[in-house]
Amino acid sequence: MRGLAALAAAGSVWVLVTGRVPVFGPMAVAAPRARTLVAGTLTGAVGTILALGLLEVPAAAVAVGAMVGMVPVGIDASRIRKRRALVTDAWPDVLAHMRSRISAGETLPAAFVHGARTAGGPLADAAAQVEEAVAFGDGFGDALGRLRSDLADPTADRVLTTIEMAHRSGGRAVGRILTALAASVGDELRLRKAHHAAMTEQRMTAAVALIAPWLLLGLTVATNPQAAAAYRTSTGAVVIAVGFVATGAGFLLSRRAAALSTMPRVFR
Repeated sequence: MRGLAALAAAGSVWVLVTGRVPVFGPMAVAAPRARTLVAGTLTGAVGTILALGLLEVPAAAVAVGAMVGMVPVGIDASRIRKRRALVTDAWPDVLAHMRSRISAGETLPAAFVHGARTAGGPLADAAAQVEEAVAFGDGFGDALGRLRSDLADPTADRVLTTIEMAHRSGGRAVGRILTALAASVGDELRLRKAHHAAMTEQRMTAAVALIAPWLLLGLTVATNPQAAAAYRTSTGAVVIAVGFVATGAGFLLSRRAAALSTMPRVFR
């Protein structure tokens, strides 16, 4: 209660000093893919059965199974983030290649295809799609629009929209536009990488705070029959449920605090 009172007092002082009421926007959560949900369900079921056999406490087994079931979802989300990071990190090199190719007299679509192919990874596949679209007369702008939709990334939106506008304007301004765009994207990437490195310890602490209480609970139940019997009661189940919600909410809030806000997709 004292902690809640302290938070309420701090919030009241903040409102009085600034004259603004804090508003917390909703977290953007992407829905997991169907196969990820199936893998999480199967993993959670196996984890629940194993935990029930080891601990013989149904409530604890369900909580452990729920956390284990979230592992495939977390792995899939991590893969998606890494794929987007690979694309984002490649843009400065792509723009550098484009500037050099355009300075040598190459057209903007050909320079983009060459730069994207040189970057490798997801952008190499994108280069083949754009080259095919241009070859069959779909238009460079339409190809970039489809690529924006496929990548679904704010940085890619900004880069591809700027390249499309430069292609429409043409002339000597193309080189200056690409130079300014490369500098802007590079500064943003350096800032995000520095923030990610600075928050590494906080993310590790959040993971330890999530796992440690359940390891301690498992050790207590496995070595103390009286504790195991207590947690089998309805009161023990309520305690485990409250602990599950508290540790999960604390982990999500810690990760939220350590994450750098992402730009909204303005150009789609």
